[in-house]
Amino acid sequence: MIKEKILRMTKKLLPTGRAFRFPIGGVLEKLNKGLIQRESEAYIDALSVLDSILPDNSNFTAQDATDWERRLGLITSVGASLADRKAAILLKMQSPGTIPARQHYLFLQRQLRAANFDVYVHENRFFEGGQWITKTPFQVSGFAPDVVRHKTSLQHGQTQHGAGAYPKIANSTNQIIDDTFSIGSNYRSTFFIGGEVVGTFAGIDNTRIKEFRQLVLRIKPAQTVGFLFTNFVPAVAVYDYGDDYGNDYTLE
Repeated sequence: MIKEKILRMTKKLLPTGRAFRFPIGGVLEKLNKGLIQRESEAYIDALSVLDSILPDNSNFTAQDATDWERRLGLITSVGASLADRKAAILLKMQSPGTIPARQHYLFLQRQLRAANFDVYVHENRFFEGGQWITKTPFQVSGFAPDVVRHKTSLQHGQTQHGAGAYPKIANSTNQIIDDTFSIGSNYRSTFFIGGEVVGTFAGIDNTRIKEFRQLVLRIKPAQTVGFLFTNFVPAVAVYDYGDDYGNDYTLE
């Protein structure tokens, strides 16, 4: 009990000598017990402040998470678990950390996993036939018959061959906007986010899609585009038809 701990500490801090004797039930003990009542209240109040400031304890509430997400400019994923929200807040608080190579793909992977996203990041760089080549998402997933470099700029509308079936992260938290982003014929500035083995899929909580995209956008080099090998709930590509100005349009 905190009062007993404070009383024992007070006894240890008092000078030695007859004037500072601390008999059980004596006047000095009664005086200190009265003072300790207020000291314990002050301690509990201070502890509650720390509990709401640091997302590292069981007393950190959902309201505390919402407050910190607003302060830190994070997306509030109300449907996400409190543990996931706390991990994302703690990650943002620790940013930028002490790692110098902050644009390396493994740094992005580490940050995503630290925020409780069970995904892996892979470079679009493969050594085959004695040379380094890039691949389309279809080739990486094994749905293309060859592994040659994608060289054509032919498109159907705004959807490129070899890329249309895989969501992209380029410039926006709104997936429908990024899915019309034209990469061109050069895949050197692309990467993949998915399972531990390149070309396999990873699962992401459907309620954390915007949060996931925001974190990727804040870390990845601006000129790069990521292809998502991810399954959401529902498993079909989930489009958030809201815009970047706070207007939401939900596709049922």
